[in-house]
Amino acid sequence: MHLLKITVPCMKKIKVLFQSRVDIYDRRGGDTVQLDETKAALEKLGVLVDITSKLKPDVSKYDLVHVFNLDWVCEPYIQIKNAKTQGKPVVLSPIHHSLAEFKRYEQEYRYGLAKVGNYLVPFQPLRDVFRNILKGLFYPQKLLPAILQLFMGIRRQQKLSIQLADYILVQTNKESQDLKMSYGVKDFKWAKVVNGVNADKFTTKNLNEAKKIVDYKKYIICVGRIEPRKNQISLIKALISLKANDPNFKDVGLLFAGSYNSHHPTYINQFKKLVEKHAFVKHLGFLDQKVLSGILTNSTVFACPSWFETTGLVYLEAVVSGVKSLVASGERAKEYLGENAFYCDPGNLQSISRSLQLAFKKPSVKKGFKGYVLKNYTWDTAAKQTLDIYKKVLNISDN
Repeated sequence: MHLLKITVPCMKKIKVLFQSRVDIYDRRGGDTVQLDETKAALEKLGVLVDITSKLKPDVSKYDLVHVFNLDWVCEPYIQIKNAKTQGKPVVLSPIHHSLAEFKRYEQEYRYGLAKVGNYLVPFQPLRDVFRNILKGLFYPQKLLPAILQLFMGIRRQQKLSIQLADYILVQTNKESQDLKMSYGVKDFKWAKVVNGVNADKFTTKNLNEAKKIVDYKKYIICVGRIEPRKNQISLIKALISLKANDPNFKDVGLLFAGSYNSHHPTYINQFKKLVEKHAFVKHLGFLDQKVLSGILTNSTVFACPSWFETTGLVYLEAVVSGVKSLVASGERAKEYLGENAFYCDPGNLQSISRSLQLAFKKPSVKKGFKGYVLKNYTWDTAAKQTLDIYKKVLNISDN
C-alpha cells in the first residue's frame, strides 16, 4: 500500500489524535497504560496529542490519527475508516495476541460460562463478536459497533484495518508475523516500537512496608489481574507438586499481586479456594507500585506463566525492580528477555515446575540486563521510535 504523502512544515508541531475502544478509561487495561504513557512521552518531544474514544470525530485539525488495539474490540475499524474518509493518514498499534495461542488457551483452559460458550459457538471469530455484543448490552456505546461487526465479520474488519493503515507499529518482530498469519495480509508497512517501563515507578522502593506485608524468607511472586489468561491456578498447582517432591521448596511462599477480573467468577472462586486451603499462598490484591517494587526486589523468583501476552511488560518491571530470577512463557517474552529468564509451557504443570526449579538453583537475570532495560525499554524510547514513524508517514525531514 502506498503511503499518503502529506508535507508538514518542519517548524510546525505535529498534532496527533489517539483513538481506542470506547471503554478505554472505564475498563482500564494494558492498552490504557500504553496510551497514557506514550502520550506523555511524545509531549516531551513536542508532539501535541489528544485522546478520544469517539467513533467518528472531526479529525480536520490533526496531522494524523493513531489507533490502538485491534484484537477483540469492535471500534478500531470504524475509527480508521473515519480518519481515512477525512483524508488523514493512520498509524495503528494492534497490540496483537497470537490467534493460534489464544485458540489453544480456549481449548485447554476455559472456565465456567466461557467454557460452555466454546461448545455452543465453536467458531472462534463468531464468539469474539458475541462477546462484544454482550458487552454492548451493559455498555451501550459498544452495541452499534458490535452489531456492525456481526454483519461485516470481525476478521474482515481486522484485515481491512491493517490494509487501510499507513503504518503498523508492533511491539515485537513476532507480532508482525502473527498479523500476517492471523489475518491473511501479506504486505503492510510496519516497524517495531518497544513496550516501555516507567522507571520512576519501579526503581523507587518502599522496602520497609514490603517487609511488613511479606514474612517469607523465600518466595515466588506473580503480578497481574487474577484471570485464566494469567494462569495463577496452574502456578499454585505446580508449587503444590514441588512442595510434595522437592525439599528445596518446603518453606517457599507464593504471593499474588493484582485485582480480580470480575468477568471470570468461576476462575476467581477456584483461585480463592486454593488460597484459603494452602497457607503458603497469599493474595495481596492491588498494591502501590513503590510497595510492589520492594516486594519484587526481595523475591526469590518472579513467575508469570501466562497463556499469551504481547510482550509481558510485567517481566521488564520486575527486572527494573531488581528480581534475581524470572519464569516466563511465550516467544514474545523471549524476544525481550533473551537468556535472562527460564521459559515454560503454560499448559504443562511439569514444565512450570521444572522452570521454577531451575530459577531457584541460579539467578536468570544476567549482570547488566537491568541497565539494558532501563536504556532500551522505556516510554521515552518508545516515543522516539513512534515519532520517527510519524515523520515518515507525514514526509517530514529532520534536515
